[in-house]
Amino acid sequence: MRRYIFLVLAVAVCVACTEADIDEATNNAMVADKIYATIDETECDDTRVELNERKQTVWTKGDEIFTFSDGELHIWKFNGNTGDRSGTFTRQSNYYTFENNGIIFDQTYAVYLADLVIRSFSDNTPAFFATLTSEQSYKEHSYGLKTNAMLGTGPDGKNFKFKNLFGYLRLSLTGDKMVKSIKVSGNNGENLAGQVYIDKHANVGLYSPESTSITLDCGDGVQLSDKPTDFYITMLPQTLSKGISVVVTFTDGTVFPKSTTKSITIERNTIQPMSTFNSSGDVEWQTATIKHSGERVGWIYIYGATSLSGYIYWGDGYMSDINSTTSYVYDDDYAEHTITVKALDATHLQILDCTGISEIDLSNF
Repeated sequence: MRRYIFLVLAVAVCVACTEADIDEATNNAMVADKIYATIDETECDDTRVELNERKQTVWTKGDEIFTFSDGELHIWKFNGNTGDRSGTFTRQSNYYTFENNGIIFDQTYAVYLADLVIRSFSDNTPAFFATLTSEQSYKEHSYGLKTNAMLGTGPDGKNFKFKNLFGYLRLSLTGDKMVKSIKVSGNNGENLAGQVYIDKHANVGLYSPESTSITLDCGDGVQLSDKPTDFYITMLPQTLSKGISVVVTFTDGTVFPKSTTKSITIERNTIQPMSTFNSSGDVEWQTATIKHSGERVGWIYIYGATSLSGYIYWGDGYMSDINSTTSYVYDDDYAEHTITVKALDATHLQILDCTGISEIDLSNF
């Protein structure tokens, strides 16, 4: 297990978005207060992350990166345009000067992160920390803005090669509805989001788990058709040993669940494609209804296979994932509610608190 030395620096940063990794530097001509950054060409082949029209990672206009060396942090802004894969960055400020507290910088490091903490490993080498968020936003043909993270190295402090730190799950859907959101979870309860650590070799590990699922918000909706529509979700590199469960929520309030049982490995800087899901077919739900009176209902649990998924409609317009809460307080003042439980691959339903329950119908469960 890794050990860490005392926290040296904690900075919250909000940066412009990138759709990028970076090329090998081709322009070594430097001027004062400018650096050159590029995608690491050695990482780019037909199976790697490429998210412009050629599936290549690119910079976005206004991107900012941060460089660290002994005792100094600097902010640099990209001088190029959206779609460029390399270019110069101009120094914005000497953002922070800090005491090293024993951290040894063998070279200058550059980071592109949504938030940033610097500590050190037990051998005094720098450890960078970032957050992989569980709430991501849809972007056409790309992973969501502000979800990617990159680490760059520059022995001369002027020319940097960046590497992506996360992996990417690509879901493809067909159908005739509009997608409101997509939720992904591992069938073995894997932690998918939270604070991660990054070492100087761009190795990534989960440091502080925050969520076992990731939700892709599609805003006002993404229209499906007979042609597959791709959705990219930024993921922590890891193996999901029992597959994943995917729940698609449409703008009309209906849902489409899909589960796999085969092990899936998410690799750093690599797109993991999934087979196309057709969301037009009817889903054979297991359904249970519960009549309940009172202000609060609690402790409804559903048990089943590893691909178990489903929802509880509480009868007042609110819906939650099964087993996501131990109790629920109604948002209206009706005397009685009909609770509808919808599940896939369930084996039995358990209610630990039957207060206020007058009827349970399991005939379709």
